[in-house]
Amino acid sequence: MRILLIRHGQTDWNINDKVQGSSDIPLNETGIQQAYETKKILDNYEFDVVISSPLGRAVHTANIVCEDRDNEILIDERLKERDFGKFEGISYRKNMEYRKGAWSLKMEEQLDTVEAYPLFYERISGFLDDILNKYYDKNILLVAHGGVSIAVGHYFKGVPQNGVVHDYILDNCAVAEYDEEIIKAKI
Repeated sequence: MRILLIRHGQTDWNINDKVQGSSDIPLNETGIQQAYETKKILDNYEFDVVISSPLGRAVHTANIVCEDRDNEILIDERLKERDFGKFEGISYRKNMEYRKGAWSLKMEEQLDTVEAYPLFYERISGFLDDILNKYYDKNILLVAHGGVSIAVGHYFKGVPQNGVVHDYILDNCAVAEYDEEIIKAKI
């Protein structure tokens, strides 16, 4: 068993340092090219199951990566990016409230309209528990988002020694691989 996780290709909001969250922002031309480059990287991999976030940027990336394959792309709402509410569309580099609290492991409740990280992690870990049970002997491709990559890294690797789960974030169209040894440690 192997799980590969791809973060979607670049969007205009990525290059403008804007928080996307659940906003459905499309891939830009660079993001489309990144997806084709990732497709080439994954040519030698076989996937039994492909699951994507429902947001357009992830679905578009999944469609490109799976061109010329017989895989059906399953959509799962639980892979949707975290809802950043009032922070969506703003610069994450300039907003101190976002920078201080949005990825806190201690964020017990919603920060105004923001999905609290512990609740988001619970959603992603529940999804991972389900697919590990349902598809234990399969090779799985997940196509999702930066926030999802953080939660997946947290799930399989635990909290980093520095306590900053945000360190698990993937770049656009980067691939994280979780092999059978890592997966067995979770079961």
